[in-house]
Amino acid sequence: MDKKLKVGLLGAGFIVDSHAKALKALPSTEITAVCDRAIERAEEAASTYDIPHVFADLAEMLKLKLDVVHVLLPPDLHFITSKQILEAGSNVFLEKPMGLNSKECQILVDLASEKGLKLGVNHNFLFLPAYEQLRQQVIDGTLGTLDHITVNWLYALGLIQFGPFNNWMLREPRNLWFELGPHLTAFVMDLLGPLDEIHTHVSRPIDLPGGSRVYRKWHVHGIKGNTTIDLNMSVSPGYTDRSISVRGHAATAKCDFDRNVYYRDEPSGHGMLFDSFVTNASVARQIASKSFINLIGSIKNTLKKSPEANPFGISIARSVKAFYDTMHGQLDSRLDGQFGVNVIAACEKITEQANFISPKSKQVWTVLPPHKKPNVLVIGGTGFIGKYLVKKLVEAGHGIRVVTRGISAGNIGLAGLQVELIQGDIANAEFMDKALEGIDVVYDLAKASGSKWDDYYVNDVLVRKNIAERAQKAGIKQYIYTGTIDSYYSANANDVITGDTPLDKKMKNRNLYAKSKATCEALLMDMHKNLGFPLTIFRPGVVIGKGCPPAHWGVGMFQSESRVQFWGSGDNKLPLVLVEDVATALVLALGRYEIAGKTFLLTDDPFISGKEYVDIVSKEIGTKLRAESTPIWKFFIIDSFKEGAKNLIKHPNRKIPSYRDWDSRSHRARYDSTKTKEMLGWQPAGSKEKLVENGIVAAVREFSR
Repeated sequence: MDKKLKVGLLGAGFIVDSHAKALKALPSTEITAVCDRAIERAEEAASTYDIPHVFADLAEMLKLKLDVVHVLLPPDLHFITSKQILEAGSNVFLEKPMGLNSKECQILVDLASEKGLKLGVNHNFLFLPAYEQLRQQVIDGTLGTLDHITVNWLYALGLIQFGPFNNWMLREPRNLWFELGPHLTAFVMDLLGPLDEIHTHVSRPIDLPGGSRVYRKWHVHGIKGNTTIDLNMSVSPGYTDRSISVRGHAATAKCDFDRNVYYRDEPSGHGMLFDSFVTNASVARQIASKSFINLIGSIKNTLKKSPEANPFGISIARSVKAFYDTMHGQLDSRLDGQFGVNVIAACEKITEQANFISPKSKQVWTVLPPHKKPNVLVIGGTGFIGKYLVKKLVEAGHGIRVVTRGISAGNIGLAGLQVELIQGDIANAEFMDKALEGIDVVYDLAKASGSKWDDYYVNDVLVRKNIAERAQKAGIKQYIYTGTIDSYYSANANDVITGDTPLDKKMKNRNLYAKSKATCEALLMDMHKNLGFPLTIFRPGVVIGKGCPPAHWGVGMFQSESRVQFWGSGDNKLPLVLVEDVATALVLALGRYEIAGKTFLLTDDPFISGKEYVDIVSKEIGTKLRAESTPIWKFFIIDSFKEGAKNLIKHPNRKIPSYRDWDSRSHRARYDSTKTKEMLGWQPAGSKEKLVENGIVAAVREFSR
């Protein structure tokens, strides 16, 4: 057997999973090392994919004399790191965009050639089977001489609504095209080559926190000989359309690269009377056949734990495979570095044609020095509830310190507020000792996420343990923790839930988030009972307000922004609460040391049902949301089939389906926050009108701005 190629991964962000899975499927490669400045991300990737070496410095990783390095970093780092890798004698597989400057990209191509190395650029959608079918029929003349090509990337970008607003893609108007546009541009470059003319129009600008401006709609018109092209990009909310439509002399064709479906529409030869019926039937058969094949493939590849379980995974896996299959000879033209240069040159022309107008706002996006020495620490202060809490604490005159993962994101999220930001890892004891210096009160709003219990246990439970132990040692006077009503069993319509109601006694049958929060509460309460830890717990209800998505999963399962399945009938009143009211309650607890050991519920009166919520959102956005009552057993049956398959193949994220957990999402029980109102003097909205205006309408307007 030939010796395996030693591969390194530079960057351990979200795209690392796709590359690692694709490499694991190749018998000719072994992932030897992973490198990321955020060493904890590299360590997580190494643990997931059994990678033996972990680095935080590229130069150190290159000492391993790797055969290939995959560059998976933000685009502004592509040139300098790829140059360093090539100079060290390793081949490069580079995520698109190749770079931000065609001259620099050409330098990389020339350097690779000079050293006899391969430089591949990943334009992965070019390897999707549906596109390859379109490509072949263009090449072999099946579609005839091309008259027009339209490429659509109509796909909502959540970063614009919810951040992080310091993401590279959002920093300058041109960046959005350099991040997403190469997908569209590469299709045209592959089918036609460099264009003769390019004209660009941008619209729907939005000014984001942080001071950057993003143009949400791009229309690029181009000409190549007698062929015209239109590239349409929209990142506004709406139904997804990622497709290529081609009009040729002999036929039209469409490649839906979001679904990996291709079909051709051409004259049937059955005469005028029957042509419409026959051609439509042909298109329908092509779509149905490919959809069925995709479904079978998705099920099979999921069971096999293959990277090709979805269209994006298929495209990445085939692109990576093509690179390694051709790297010892002539690279596939779609991967070749010179092709990457041509794509970037076209992107440069496209962005140069755009008329970008600078924002008028001169706001400085940074926090201000605290007006007094901080004695209150907020963990999770840049989250949805956290930002409201910090604002109210500052307005009340308190000295505030906020823990943040990134100073830049913290400055943007809390701009203009008088707070001290401190960056670090809350799982680190030394960092927490520093963060707790001079602190009397800790607000802990942080939460974790993951796909298996180990993720939550390590990143939530053990982190809570570290924070609490350091806080106890530091002698803090008050520790205010936010749990969740998700940890209750709330499916019984005859039950009344208060702050004194015990959490679900069958927590092992509940979802990971509810279980993790309940485990943290139990750990902290045990410290209170045995060590006198000054703990107070708050359990917010379904929190709504400006800054949260209208497609709120506390209301139902939103399959998209316009389609929702209620947790049951959708008729029962939901335990909603305004985010500003949650923040107010947390502030009211400050300094109330006598409430240690107590638990408080934060829900407003039951004013609005799921159906009413959806009707209000529909009216406000001008789109009728498709909502349906859904028996809980349907969710359970579907989940059982899915988890049955995962258990069959011993998937690492498998679990036992729980009807109890699905049923509890209905919140048929009645919630009563009287204790919170009486003990803390808390006064939530108290009216349906205020909940609607501040909680739903404000959220929709912010989301749709």
